[in-house]
Amino acid sequence: MAVPLGGAYHASKWALEGLNEALAGEVADFGVKVTIIEPGGFATRNGKNPDPLANGHMAPMNPAYDGLRRRLGAAAGKQPAGDPAAAARALLKIVDSEDPPLRVLFGQGFHPMIEQAYADRLKTWADWQDLSAEAHGDLGQRHQNP
Repeated sequence: MAVPLGGAYHASKWALEGLNEALAGEVADFGVKVTIIEPGGFATRNGKNPDPLANGHMAPMNPAYDGLRRRLGAAAGKQPAGDPAAAARALLKIVDSEDPPLRVLFGQGFHPMIEQAYADRLKTWADWQDLSAEAHGDLGQRHQNP
């Protein structure tokens, strides 16, 4: 699930997700298991979630985006901050598991949003399935009728 102003972050995150999903398939026959941990916000700075809109790694702010930044900041501030020590304990449970998941969410608050994002994707793909099939075309028929 991507959020506005997070393009570079999401591009790098999804690249690593794809890399690790491929890696999981490549090393499975060797008994190696890969888990992609998708964390929410954790209290790593002063006991609260880091502010994604004031992290010191951003270009100068463009006033045209002030409203969007305020809305995103308000939504991010409502997410519960997780305990890093609890995350470490959960990670060790995955390490000790006989059958660890390929993907796991760490934290609270994001599951409903992710569930909705996937439901929306599935609906869109279903709604546009006819066009999807049309876009594939029929190369066999085209080669028979020059």
